[in-house]
Amino acid sequence: MMNALLHSSEVEESNEENASDRGLLSCLLWNKLEGDPTELLKKVLKPPYQVPSTFPRQLNEGAYGCYRFAYSNTGSGAQACYDKNGNFISDPWRGGSTVDQETLSGDLIQSAKHVACDIVPYSCCQTFFSPQSYTCNLYYEKRPTGQCENKTAI
Repeated sequence: MMNALLHSSEVEESNEENASDRGLLSCLLWNKLEGDPTELLKKVLKPPYQVPSTFPRQLNEGAYGCYRFAYSNTGSGAQACYDKNGNFISDPWRGGSTVDQETLSGDLIQSAKHVACDIVPYSCCQTFFSPQSYTCNLYYEKRPTGQCENKTAI
């Protein structure tokens, strides 16, 4: 009976390693095939560097508040996140968000595009089990936080 339990545990570890390896390979392939993020960044509005303290709060780990923006309800978009003082967070490791190949705004088809182009690659680069700095940085290389500009928040 003990051997069966050990064998079951070994199989479980092997499955986790295989899934992790698939996640890493998927992330590496996605990063290689993904275009230059500069073109993507040109398609989105630059957010203000600061927002008022009355800014509506949305949760994003490490951020006090975030908002999504896009020129239309199809195509590229982004999410900008701010700290409790209303300052733009440019570091994704500290709560900054990233530009999206496909905006979340829009209908169900557009939402599915967002999942396929932005959420699935992010999940693969997280290697399914825990964030890995190397693979997360591969994602952030192609989906940067973007740049803010000195303008008044709307």
